[in-house]
Amino acid sequence: MFDTTAPRRLAAAAALAVALGAGVLNAQASAAPVTGAVRASQPHDFDANGSPDLLARDGSGTLWRHEGNLPGVKVGAGWQVYQWIEATGDIGGSAVGDVIGVDGGGYMWVHKGVGNGNFAAGRIRAESGWAFYKRLAAGSDVTGDGRPDIVAVDRYGILRVHAGTGRDTAPYVIDGRINAGTGWGVYTEIAAVGNIAGTTAGDLVARDAAGVLWLHAGKGDGTFAPRTRIGGGWNVYTQLVGIGDADRDGRPDMIARGSTGTFLYKGTGNWKAPFAAPARRDLVGGNPPYNTVA
Repeated sequence: MFDTTAPRRLAAAAALAVALGAGVLNAQASAAPVTGAVRASQPHDFDANGSPDLLARDGSGTLWRHEGNLPGVKVGAGWQVYQWIEATGDIGGSAVGDVIGVDGGGYMWVHKGVGNGNFAAGRIRAESGWAFYKRLAAGSDVTGDGRPDIVAVDRYGILRVHAGTGRDTAPYVIDGRINAGTGWGVYTEIAAVGNIAGTTAGDLVARDAAGVLWLHAGKGDGTFAPRTRIGGGWNVYTQLVGIGDADRDGRPDMIARGSTGTFLYKGTGNWKAPFAAPARRDLVGGNPPYNTVA
């Protein structure tokens, strides 16, 4: 089985943590391989046009790409082999969004974006051992180094942060993962949403069994401030996805999908009320119903 942080970011996050007050959950402190720097890009931008896309898998295992209200475009078949599919941002130096899939054996596979909405023909096998986790959320930089990370909740309810490396053959730190706190087993859904709290660090939102959504503001070092309540009623949704900046106002937004449809929650930049009222954003074309979105 398996950081670096600017002082200004830490100061801002510390001030926010004080404002949030005490919480229930306390943070503890085959393609050619690529290494090196990654470029900041929309985690869900797979065609390099600056607008985020939503990936959706149908019952046959075919993956579709949806952008705004445009008709869905078929990406490819065979994606039913994955238990989890996560849009990760640029984790391998491709300068566009990439995707990871975790199969039933716990192996992670990297599908590198090529910039036209599709992915490289040869998937890359990365680390194993991911079957140990109950939930994954990727695409947000929570360690403050400019690379997108992945967070995971294990079977004991511990949140682990695996920092991004910039290497597509081993995209995340394994041995040096960060223990970001206990008690995360109470959540039924977790999404990495980027900086919605108004600091410079990536944040998480998490929904509990009662349908209450909570904000965990990132401190920029892989840990999080005590949680603050966003609101109730979120159990009507089956999935929450940090989609990136869908309306191009400079703030990250979130997609929520449920039996009544797909909705866009625009970010406000205010940690006390991080999302505006939902706007219906039904997926056009494609091949619904979908069993997962990313």
